[in-house]
Amino acid sequence: MAAQYLGAKGTSTSSFTNQKIRLSEDPVSTTPDYFGVGKRSEVWNRHSEQPSKTTPSTVQQHRLNAQQEQQIFADKSTRLLDLLTKTSSAIKDLREFNGHHMVYYPKVKDTPSVNEHVTIQRQALERSQTLINMPIESELQRHMPKRSNSLSGLQEDQEEVKTATEAHRILTSEVANAFRSKLNVLNLDVKVGHHIADVNNLAQESITALLDDRLAQSIAHIEKIHKRVADTSSKVLVTGDLNAGKSTFVNALLKREILPSDQQPCTSTFCEVLDATLNDGVEQAHGVKDVTAYNRADASTYEVIELRHLYKTVIDETSPYKMLKIYTTDRRQTEESLLHNGVVDIALIDSPGLNTDSLKTTAVFARQEEIDVVVFVVSAENHFTLSGKEFLWNAANEKAHIFIVVNRFDSIRDKDRCKRLILEQIRQLSPATYADADDLVHFVSAGSVDLEEGSHKLDPEEFARLEERLRAFVLENRVKSKLSPAKNYLLNILSDLHVISESNHDEASKDLNRAESDLQADQPAYERLMSARDRIFDQIEKLAEDSVRSLQTFANTRLDATVDQIEGAISNLEYPGLFLIWQYAQDVVDSMAHTLQKEVKAIESYAKETTSTTVNEIHQLGTTEIGDYPRTVDVDSMFLKSRDRRIFVEIEATDFFDVDFNDKFSILSMSLGAVTMVGGRVMGVQNVVSSIWNVSNVVGVNTVRRWMVPAMSVAGVGLVVYVVSDMRHAVERKLSRKFKAAVKESNHNEGQSYRIARASRKTLRIEGWELQNQIQKAVDHKEKMRGEMVQKAQLSEEAMKYFSGVLTQTHEMRSKVESVNTDEVAKL
Repeated sequence: MAAQYLGAKGTSTSSFTNQKIRLSEDPVSTTPDYFGVGKRSEVWNRHSEQPSKTTPSTVQQHRLNAQQEQQIFADKSTRLLDLLTKTSSAIKDLREFNGHHMVYYPKVKDTPSVNEHVTIQRQALERSQTLINMPIESELQRHMPKRSNSLSGLQEDQEEVKTATEAHRILTSEVANAFRSKLNVLNLDVKVGHHIADVNNLAQESITALLDDRLAQSIAHIEKIHKRVADTSSKVLVTGDLNAGKSTFVNALLKREILPSDQQPCTSTFCEVLDATLNDGVEQAHGVKDVTAYNRADASTYEVIELRHLYKTVIDETSPYKMLKIYTTDRRQTEESLLHNGVVDIALIDSPGLNTDSLKTTAVFARQEEIDVVVFVVSAENHFTLSGKEFLWNAANEKAHIFIVVNRFDSIRDKDRCKRLILEQIRQLSPATYADADDLVHFVSAGSVDLEEGSHKLDPEEFARLEERLRAFVLENRVKSKLSPAKNYLLNILSDLHVISESNHDEASKDLNRAESDLQADQPAYERLMSARDRIFDQIEKLAEDSVRSLQTFANTRLDATVDQIEGAISNLEYPGLFLIWQYAQDVVDSMAHTLQKEVKAIESYAKETTSTTVNEIHQLGTTEIGDYPRTVDVDSMFLKSRDRRIFVEIEATDFFDVDFNDKFSILSMSLGAVTMVGGRVMGVQNVVSSIWNVSNVVGVNTVRRWMVPAMSVAGVGLVVYVVSDMRHAVERKLSRKFKAAVKESNHNEGQSYRIARASRKTLRIEGWELQNQIQKAVDHKEKMRGEMVQKAQLSEEAMKYFSGVLTQTHEMRSKVESVNTDEVAKL
């Protein structure tokens, strides 16, 4: 029977601790106090007297107390389960909201109070193992709460320490809102090498992705907590650094050498020790390859291992088993045994060392999320390693209280200094554990517990005290040990949700005010731009049409004048003579055509200048309204493709003679008529005719006939001479008339005027279209910007409404969580 030690809280209240325990040599002795305050306890010696027998009334009272404890536990667990479900739903909603609204992550303000709050626990990962060696008594008094001889006095003396440490452990909404510090659970620490990067320097998309991942982890963790709280059994994880004596400690609790232990590390697989009554009273081990598929009633999900072969299986590094389920019997009374307690099913899980390798360390980290109570075994010789500190820091987000066993304490010479150093580390790693160090921190040597069956050797009093405190923590304080982690996690995650919601509500309010202010400030510019768009369009059209109409009229007038005066184009031509008269005629035609083409080119140049001036006016009009913009039109390229319509005149033989007989005869008739009229009046017609007849009579008819032929010849020669001498002018006159006629028939001048005007109109339209395009772009940009402002205002209103609801919801849920009292202690 294991010797028991009355706890440091003074008078014991359980039937288990009511047993009198005395020493054989000194029936009443003062137990050495670990924490600097003396207290008395009575220890029973197996060799002096037998322990008091358990009476039926004691058993009945124990059962009644157990039923009452289970009823209280069931009531509070039901409330927490409901709150866990609601919190998970709230986080899912936030995650969905983050998917399309991009939740703002609170920024850290570097103030001294913030740094102190953030680094108070992180210092454990950076602090040296060596502290300044100061007087033991003063150091212990400074770090430990003062003791009282009564439970109420102790609680009152420790209230201030608990309150201070609780403020460090849980980031309340008020503190978080004041500090804007890093969050508890939803903090986004990004490690770059050995340094933590500033999250605020990341892009919003990256922060959104990180936050989404952290929210998903929180949802998964809440599901694990929900399963853990709903599970009526309790899981106790015994973990710690490599070769710290974890297996030895579990054997000491069982008072049997079940798990293999050695000076060297030997546990390479998770070993879960359960009461054999859960296996129909049969002691055996089950090798489990798939933990999720394990079913004790289904033999195909495990392999049976005899306990005598357990050592070989546990130390095998290549073992295929993910876990060993070890069913064993604890023959002690239910009031004494932790495993066989008569209240709730207990599983003791022995884990591989944290610093065995990275994979197993990660597995231990993940496994603690499924655990109700963590018993952390640390070697008194090595203190906390880096892996141990990281584990405690990670577990502190949920489990404020961690049961810490400082093993192999008997090998330490300077015990007071060892306590001081370890307590200082615990104060930094887990302030809540430090505040309850009297119950949660124990300096023992598990290897000194006698495991031989039937032995009457007295258990070390410090280990007996540890057993009593662990049993109280797991069973009597089951609400605290099993439900307090769930409550603490809910408080932490709800505080984080409150901080994020409050920050996002403030940011949404700022964004809404900013968007509304920007919309209001931009309204005049927007109205001015819309008015300018309609006005400029009309102005562009008017400028272009006036310019084109003026240009077309000018071109047509100039070309008509040129054609009318086309004879001037051949005045400077050199006449090559009669033998080259045909070539001269061709030159006359070419010269007239060239003159007309030259005039067309001159009008095109004028059109470019006029068009360029109008383009500048249009551009200036646009610049005045929308600012400078690139000029894309090129006036010089208006007439790159020659579309001149050359006037072709066909040269004919008749073009060399300009004799119009109708004109000649009409002139001769008029002349003769005039002479006759005049002669008739002067001499009379009869006199003239008679004179001619008289001459012919005198000369004779024959003579007149002889003279007629030479006279006709002379007249013919004169006519030929006249025609030849007048041939140059005849060609010029005839071809100029034909050229004018060709110009008129082909509508050349109208066509060229229209072509030039059309080219100018096209160029002006291009510039006008460009300005219209620029204005439309400005309008589109302005409307897009205003649309974004409106959308931002709408999203901000939605975000304010959403986060206002979350704030109300988290406040209500936090109040409900706080109302669940997990500090009650059942009396078993």
